[in-house]
This record gives sequence, C-alpha cells and structure tokens, in this order.
Amino acid sequence: MNTLLCNLVTPEQAYKQAKSLPVWFNPQWMNPLAELHKVMPRVLVCFKNDNPVAFLPFYEKSFITLKKAYNPTLVYYSPLIFQLPERKQANRELLLEYEITKAMGESLKNRYKKILLNLNSGLYDLRGLKDAGFAVLPQYTFIRDLTVETEFFGSEMKKLRSALKEGYEFNHDFLPQRLLELVFGMYNRKRHPFPFEQENLLPLIIRLHKANLIEQYNVVRGERIVSSILIIPGAEQTCYGWLTASELHEMQKGASLFLYRELFQTLSKRFSSFDMCGANSKGPSRLKAALGAELKLFFQIVK
Repeated sequence: MNTLLCNLVTPEQAYKQAKSLPVWFNPQWMNPLAELHKVMPRVLVCFKNDNPVAFLPFYEKSFITLKKAYNPTLVYYSPLIFQLPERKQANRELLLEYEITKAMGESLKNRYKKILLNLNSGLYDLRGLKDAGFAVLPQYTFIRDLTVETEFFGSEMKKLRSALKEGYEFNHDFLPQRLLELVFGMYNRKRHPFPFEQENLLPLIIRLHKANLIEQYNVVRGERIVSSILIIPGAEQTCYGWLTASELHEMQKGASLFLYRELFQTLSKRFSSFDMCGANSKGPSRLKAALGAELKLFFQIVK
C-alpha cells in the first residue's frame, strides 16, 4: 500500500530534494517574482514512503485569514512534475500518479480557500484532481517545433519578404529599458494597463538576466530597437516566450515577423521547441498560428 504525505516547502528545499526541475521551480526565478507580486513562493511536494515523487510550484497570497494559491501575472505555468521510479507495468504508474494527484489536490484544498493554477502542457490525466473536488478547465497555447523549418502563412511570407528589404538587423543585446518602453507602449495602445510600473519591473528583469534565466533578442533599424522579446531558456529542451512588443509602424512593416524568423533559427541550435505561452486571445493567436506553431492543450485547476 502506498503511503503518501504532502508538505509545503521553499523553492530552495524543493531543489535539494529533486533530481531536476524546470525553471518555474528555480529559487532564482520564484523568489524575485514573489517579491514583485508581494506573495510567498511555495512548492507542494508529495512523498511516497519518505521519498519525494511529485512537485508543484505556486504562489501564496493572503487576505487576512483567506489564503489563495495561484500563478501570478508574470508566471504562466505551475507545472506538476512527477519523479517516479521506473515500473515495468505502465498502468501501475498510472494508478500511482492518480493517487498522488488526488493526495496533492486534497492537501491544497485543506490549506487554501481559493486555488487557480495553470498546469503544464502535456499533463492530461487529472482524474485525481477532479476527484479531489477541483474544476479542470481546458486552456491553450501555441508551441513551435524548432526542429523543422519555419513555414509562415502565405500573407505573412509576403510581409516577411518586404521586411527583408527594410534593412533590419537582429541582435542579442540586453537593453531591458528599451524593451519595457515597447511593452508599455503596446499596452497603452490597447488601453489595457500593465499591472506593474516600469520602474518596478526593470530591477526584476535585470535580476533574472544576471541569473541567466532570461534572454533578450531584438530587431534593430539603424541603432534603434524596434521589436524585442524576452525568452525563458528552459532546461528541458523547451524555451518560453515571456514579454515581447514592437513599434506599431515597424510591426506593420514586418519587424515582428523578422524577429520570429531570426529567433526560431537562433533557438533551434539549442532547443527543440518554443512555447509561445498563450493561445486564448484572438489577435495574438492568429499570429502564432501564422508562424507555424501548433495548438496545444493544457489545463487550469480551479477551486
């Protein structure tokens, strides 16, 4: 009989107990994000006979006596990661994963009044969480296979060919202030306020970059960055698009298409896939599909 016990630990403790974990668990990622959002970084660890077998990172927000477990604005995923010993019978492992997810779900429900977490793409068996009382909602992202040649939609290829005549250059310079100018300019155009001020976000970006947890790539006209993106280079052969924006008139000339073409070619030397972190908004989703990315399913759990 399996003896399962779930405990909350710090990101540092989780890193010591695990064989390997994605960037979303890294203390150098979780702690700065928690400080910005004024929340607590947590990792729920499930133990089987005193051995850690599953890990779930999230952030804890307190409202007097009410506690909420969630992934905040700038944290797209809270991945549930299993680290189980190999078994000869796959269905035995399936049963164990069910028992683990149910135990972790019950542990979360006992600790938190509200729960809203985006789990990782590729995790589909959430019967244990459903049986623990969670609503399991489908969400979508686009993931670009970097091992195959980029094939844009015809209209985007026409625009890209025009962009190639604009004299754009592509570089890897870290100039976060300029990127933030582009990001906040985009949000202002959409009349949708960004949840943080530039002066609060800039120290976070610099800190994450010093920890080698983000990278910046740019399209430049002359000496001016006109399109830029921050990526999260995951250690599991997948990297993630984090923040990106372009000047409006340069975007209309194809600067963002030029950015993605050069970016895919560059990242393909190190990674096999690029998660564009989202497919739930009509406008951005159309562009991501046009770039040759595939629609992928992940789940959000809600209490």
